[in-house]
Amino acid sequence: MSIAGVEYVNQWRRQNANIYTAPNRATNGTVADGYSVDDSNPKIVTLTVKNVSIQYIGNYECFCINLESGQPKDSAYISVIETEPRFIGTDSLSSDDPANLTCSLEFAGSANLLMQITNSAGDVLKKLNQKITTNVSQQFDLPYTTSSAIEKMYFCHISLSDDGNDQKTTIFSRNLTRTVQFSVRNVSIAPESPERCQSGGFCQKDSVILCKAEGSPEPTYSFTIYYNGTTERSPTAKYTVKYVGQQVIQCTASNVISGVVYSNSISFTTNVTEEHVGPSNDSGGSNVPLIVGLVVGLGGGLLILIIILILIYFKRQKRRTACCNLEQSSEAKPEDAIGTKDSTKGNKGNNTNINGQTNLAAISGDERVLVDNALYSGAKGGVTYSTAIDPSDGGYAAINELGTNRKG
Repeated sequence: MSIAGVEYVNQWRRQNANIYTAPNRATNGTVADGYSVDDSNPKIVTLTVKNVSIQYIGNYECFCINLESGQPKDSAYISVIETEPRFIGTDSLSSDDPANLTCSLEFAGSANLLMQITNSAGDVLKKLNQKITTNVSQQFDLPYTTSSAIEKMYFCHISLSDDGNDQKTTIFSRNLTRTVQFSVRNVSIAPESPERCQSGGFCQKDSVILCKAEGSPEPTYSFTIYYNGTTERSPTAKYTVKYVGQQVIQCTASNVISGVVYSNSISFTTNVTEEHVGPSNDSGGSNVPLIVGLVVGLGGGLLILIIILILIYFKRQKRRTACCNLEQSSEAKPEDAIGTKDSTKGNKGNNTNINGQTNLAAISGDERVLVDNALYSGAKGGVTYSTAIDPSDGGYAAINELGTNRKG
């Protein structure tokens, strides 16, 4: 402690009992048992407690000589922590019986205490913040149930502060760690790639099966495969399916606590096939470009087909219009004949039938057809057309449909 204007330190007292007196002309000075003093600088005298124990707790005062103000003093309270704080608890959790962690402090004196138990994420599980004068402890329960979260590491934070002279000063702090051991639990088995191995029990060959479990120390794993009357073991946390057909795959997780082996197993029956069980990305790329290409290709082909059908439709409509708007010719001349002349003269209304198909003759606006029994034949739109017109009919159009004679 420091006091302004000090000429020299005159005395140290504990609980009003004198434990040090500075030397003067009459005496060499005195020091009580259990203490030592360094007074080589009379203005700064250091008092040391040799062997700290509960008997040394209390209020310590330093008295100084100041020629101007007489005998000023300052004080400090000493508390004693008898032993190092402890963070203890059950070494292993292997049953449903609750276990606990306890953080304790053996203390004598007076101080403000902040004690917290936290997990590795820094979450505060237990907290005590109060003034203490004696021993104190905090307990945190660890229930061993599948629904509770048990972590491997827990921490106890302890801080003591003195509020003398309305100022809080940390006088002691510790951070303690506790490693919790617990036996294997919550064993699970699952495929690494769900698209290759479905939960219904069907898997594709070469699928990778993973085994996981909770435990401290960290569990070790092994697979046992029962297939076609044989048993195969694989000491690993991953197993690659290699047999095709019905089989049982079993995973066992184990750990050792205080020389005792704890194990837990899980298994399922699966039917392994060479074929893909679900969507597969074995090629390492996405199927989206292929799908887009197929859609674009099919869409383009469909568009072209629609255009062709539209053109055919309008072409047929044009031909039907030409055939249905028949006009009688006022004059038909042999020199206007188109096509090839038939060597046989036909009678009025007697038309030629080609291969049993529909025979049609017509004279329309700008298109002159056969006269003088000249025969024009051809296939249009899947129907065979032929014409035979007798000039004596004055330009009649003759239609012979499947052998039935009609005059136009």
